[in-house]
Amino acid sequence: MREPAPPQLEREAGRAIFGAEAAGYHAGRIGYPDELYDIVFAGVPEEPDVLEIGTGTGLVTQALLARGVHMLVAVEPSAELVGYTRTRLPDPRLTLITAPFPDVAIAGQFDLAVCAAAFHWMDPDAALARVKSLLRPGGRWAVWWNSYRNHGVGDALADRITPLLDGVALPPSDRPLGHYSLDVAYHRTLLEGAGFIDVHDQVFRRERTVSAGQVRAMYESYSYVRLLPEDRRRELVDRIVSIVEDEFAGAAPNITLTALYTARLPG
Repeated sequence: MREPAPPQLEREAGRAIFGAEAAGYHAGRIGYPDELYDIVFAGVPEEPDVLEIGTGTGLVTQALLARGVHMLVAVEPSAELVGYTRTRLPDPRLTLITAPFPDVAIAGQFDLAVCAAAFHWMDPDAALARVKSLLRPGGRWAVWWNSYRNHGVGDALADRITPLLDGVALPPSDRPLGHYSLDVAYHRTLLEGAGFIDVHDQVFRRERTVSAGQVRAMYESYSYVRLLPEDRRRELVDRIVSIVEDEFAGAAPNITLTALYTARLPG
């Protein structure tokens, strides 16, 4: 008999859960490698017009502005996160729109469209069709994720945590033994099937040591933890923190894998 599929969060959950505590979400995440942005901007005109999908607290927004964009339109469904980012990044080049993608009312054509750590909350076919409609001919598309819990790659803490998530409803990007961003065949097929060309993929590996406080902030920021009942949430996070304190003397390994996919619109 086939084992039942693990529970999974609905895509609509991603539109609201992160805005409940924007500062905590921001504190629990790290940015992306500089080399990633070098690849994303390769072949893009100087001072490009850029569309960002799923702004969150503006980690990527800030990096995009630093790259010298002419105009940046950033779309985010959470009003709380939009307000947080607007306060953090008061830049005249930045236009923040509170709306879900791909349903957002937006016009114009962009040289570059990007989405970091948010694409899994959308229907991929509808989202890519809308991206194509908003890119100029030859425009560039880039999508990427950080994966912080990677079982079986030498991260002893991840290996200890993974069994604790049995029965927990995970987001569409997460699987019990690995993040879906690391499924290269799936993402290449998706982009090529949508009509993109010059599809490339790359994975960045970063190793660091994290404290018990950093691990608490990281796990409390995750959608699947935030949506647990309060007692179950507290129990899970406290258990993870105790592993860091008791088994790793308060300094645990963390291997973050960042999967990047880039492609281009014909023309």
